[in-house]
Amino acid sequence: MIELPLTNVRELMRGTTFFRTSHGALEPLRLPEWTNSQHADSAMARVADQSAGIFLDFLTAASVLELDALLVRTLPLEAADSARPAVFEVTVDGEPTDRVVSTGGTRVRARSADDIDRSSHDPFISIRFTLGPATGAERRVQLWLPHTANVTILALRSDGTVTAARPETATKWIHYGSSISHSADADGPLGTWPTVAARQLGWQLTNMGFGGQAMLDQFVARTIRDLPADVITLKVGINPLNADALRVRTFGPAVHGFLDTIRDGHPETRIVLISPIACPAHEHIPGPTVLSAGAQFVGTPDRGDRPGVLTLELERDILQRLVAQRNDASLLFLDGRSLFAEADAAHLYDGLHPDAAGYKLIGDRFAELFSSF
Repeated sequence: MIELPLTNVRELMRGTTFFRTSHGALEPLRLPEWTNSQHADSAMARVADQSAGIFLDFLTAASVLELDALLVRTLPLEAADSARPAVFEVTVDGEPTDRVVSTGGTRVRARSADDIDRSSHDPFISIRFTLGPATGAERRVQLWLPHTANVTILALRSDGTVTAARPETATKWIHYGSSISHSADADGPLGTWPTVAARQLGWQLTNMGFGGQAMLDQFVARTIRDLPADVITLKVGINPLNADALRVRTFGPAVHGFLDTIRDGHPETRIVLISPIACPAHEHIPGPTVLSAGAQFVGTPDRGDRPGVLTLELERDILQRLVAQRNDASLLFLDGRSLFAEADAAHLYDGLHPDAAGYKLIGDRFAELFSSF
């Protein structure tokens, strides 16, 4: 087996340009490290360090790959140790070829943003992937890292020479959003809706879907501002409502500020502002969002003591009017219900998040809508 130097492994990485390197290890990140000091709490770092949309892209005639890594999985507080496994997937010339599911690694459970139960379980994993019989001809291989786990690569080995695939000339797409864009309940990294769409469209995706953390933070806007992009999509609204973090008075100005910062680096780039998808629990009921005894997320009805609370109906109206007010020919509005309508609500297994089939539905519809974009 041939082991690649980590500097070469870094050259294979797609979906991110941010890394943490130390002591012979390579950890891909979705936000640069300078943003850490501006996080409100540890929750943002946990989701931003997960590998949604990140993969290795290379040419090889090899039939086998081996990966040594450190793995950190974030689990729901009461979930079993085997819950939310880390799924690695491999495609060869675009076709899914191998899939490895790991319940190993360190397990992290959060009682609150900064009350963390971190298991002492050994973080080290070693995984072997099969690429199909060697034919002597080079094939394009993509190794997709788990979208719900943090992966630190220690070694990558193969039974053949590996070289970075030629850089893509495809449309560079940055997508920002909430847990729905992060797609934690997809059945693997290929099943997140942005990845489903990107693979159909042939776009290069940078997925900035952060579970629970799409709060219009300026450090994210500045990160997007400084990255190359041909298309930027911003799916906003559900997290400020979930946390009751913004009101009618502050939501619109926060979106304006987020757009202004991005426009500083992308004055003419096409930006699509996407409103929340259908969610019956919040169409007319504000947050904060709570989990009911029936394991369904529900809103908190307003009794007149919280002026200016947001609902999805209000947010869509604010976002649509905001786009019209800005008079920006390269800024478009998309109603999120065109991706996931109230008629699709049976896919909201907990009243808020789509199931795996729901994510596939969103990705398919996005690809269809943007096929001639």
